[in-house]
Amino acid sequence: MVSQMKKRWEFSLLLLLMLAAVVYAADITPATRRLIPRPEKVENLDSFIDGRTVTWYVGANTNVFPLAEYYSQFGGELVLADGKVPNAYFGTVEDLSTTPALASVLGEVPEDPEGYYLEVTDERIVIIGRTDVGAFYGVQTLRQLTENNFLIVGAKIVDYPKIRYRAIMDDVSRGPIPKLETMKQIVKTMSEFKLNMYSPYMEMQVLDGIQDESKTLTAEDYRELVEYAKQYHVEVVPSLQTFGHCNGFLFLPEYAHLGNLPSGSSQLDPTNPEVYEFLEAQIAKWAELTDSQFINIGGDETWEITSGNSGMLVQQIGVEQVYLDHVLKVMEMVKNHGKTPLFWGDMALAHPEIIENLPNDAIVLNWHYGGADSMPQRLEAFRSKGKTQWAAPGIDNWLRIFPFYTSSNSNVMNFAKIGFEYGIEGLFTTMWDDDGDTLFGHNWYGLIFASEAAWKAGGLGTSSINQRFDMAVFGEDLGIASIISALANTNYQTYYGYFNSSNLMFFKNPFADKEFYNLAGSANQLLLVEQRVLETLSNANPVRNGHILKTLGFAARRNGAFGRKILLAKEVIDTVTEIEGTENTEVLRELAQKLFDFEIELRELYAEFEELYLEENKEYFLKELKQRYFTLRAYIFTLASELENASYMRVVPSPEALGLPRATSR
Repeated sequence: MVSQMKKRWEFSLLLLLMLAAVVYAADITPATRRLIPRPEKVENLDSFIDGRTVTWYVGANTNVFPLAEYYSQFGGELVLADGKVPNAYFGTVEDLSTTPALASVLGEVPEDPEGYYLEVTDERIVIIGRTDVGAFYGVQTLRQLTENNFLIVGAKIVDYPKIRYRAIMDDVSRGPIPKLETMKQIVKTMSEFKLNMYSPYMEMQVLDGIQDESKTLTAEDYRELVEYAKQYHVEVVPSLQTFGHCNGFLFLPEYAHLGNLPSGSSQLDPTNPEVYEFLEAQIAKWAELTDSQFINIGGDETWEITSGNSGMLVQQIGVEQVYLDHVLKVMEMVKNHGKTPLFWGDMALAHPEIIENLPNDAIVLNWHYGGADSMPQRLEAFRSKGKTQWAAPGIDNWLRIFPFYTSSNSNVMNFAKIGFEYGIEGLFTTMWDDDGDTLFGHNWYGLIFASEAAWKAGGLGTSSINQRFDMAVFGEDLGIASIISALANTNYQTYYGYFNSSNLMFFKNPFADKEFYNLAGSANQLLLVEQRVLETLSNANPVRNGHILKTLGFAARRNGAFGRKILLAKEVIDTVTEIEGTENTEVLRELAQKLFDFEIELRELYAEFEELYLEENKEYFLKELKQRYFTLRAYIFTLASELENASYMRVVPSPEALGLPRATSR
């Protein structure tokens, strides 16, 4: 009797477990809605497997590192077969070619060196790469198929990239110099989304040995980053500036003599032999430090070329020849050290007569941050002359409180798509820190979007990416893609052109004129976005890739502060204009208190910024950024004090007497 009851109980328990599995399977997000980049071929399977129950056979010559790290991330243990019967296989085609259980699927692996085949059923897992790189990317896809409880979603995937070089260029020259740990985090995250090139953009003043190491990217850190990146199949490429954009470098007294002008120069002097001695030493140094075959020599936006010493040479041989002679010398230095030169293509496009004289073994970085209309013309200019080129879009993060992804996604996607049609071999997506007031944390979404654009030669677009973003990045739907879109759209309220960008506008005195007074209609939208973002983040607790969320709350609060600044400016100007000449001086005291409270908010906002900045970057530029916040606080505090002092007068002074513009007549 007891035995029969036990059997019934066991049967009931088994039935409950089976029912629970069916319910779970019904709720599971299929592979097609959780992968970035979207694979070339993906088939959803109505199955899943528990990653903790898997026993792995790993090819003898296959690097087990990605598989071991995958298990470490999910808190599991990698169990190797070691003579036992496996139910999972990981390796390269060569390593697994004699495995009978895989005979039927080995032919599915793409010929591309980065290609892989991935299969997850309720019985087994198979990851086969054409090479170690392909096997590595198979694990990255497996990561995105894995639920936070270590159940792995069923799928069959055949995948390979359309574009060979998938790069992110990070400006480390005009303020933020990332710490080594930050760069490692960038490299590791890039690899998860199958990007394979990281290029720190280094103007001369931040090169190792030029200044104190607190203000430079040291050779020691760079060398360690190169070694670290190898295990993630990311190559680290130096992006130097060897002609223009040398303002910070030539400002240093010991290097000013290399400038094109007697003082205040932004360009190296192509008539000075010492310039080439200096460049040769730097190129030799960075060629030795990098394992990549590439070095980017820059060469863009040489606006000063018609002035100073180079200007006198221009009078003799022309702008195009001065530019060409210089870059050819620098390219030859790069090639003499066994590297391939990359260079920005804008000056050649401005002087197309020099394109045919550029060496065929140099690679054009054809940069463009606008719409698709001019892309074919830009690309054809180099293709028609037989030059190799990469497309270089940008994520539009420069001078903004938060990147304008609403615009830049189209730029990145279209340049990848159209560039692929014109034979590009690389997508070199750029991130610029023009005013130094940029947190890399705001750029993660742009990095991930670029990964699909590069892998798929265009990708499926913003709407599709946003539908998959949370599952691909965090393994659960947290609503993050939605709030990132909302933050990006705040640029419609805060950005009024390069010289009236949201970063610059944020720090302006709101009472100097009626510039902010006239923006009051858009301020409430900023407050609504702030509230929505903070509410979403308060409920978000991802178990992976939490670093991607770290700066979003700050971006929301900064936009909120911008909105409150606008509304305060209008309230103060309107109120003082309205009560001018009356005895309602107590109202001035109320306005003063609101301004004092806002000054405290700005103080707290800076403290949050400082913490985030120092977590990412070296400290040296923080003094400049702190001064910007201090100056804005001083504007607010000074007016608050003026209003408080005026509150003790018999009548309210005129707006002009308090340093305010007069309100618009109603």
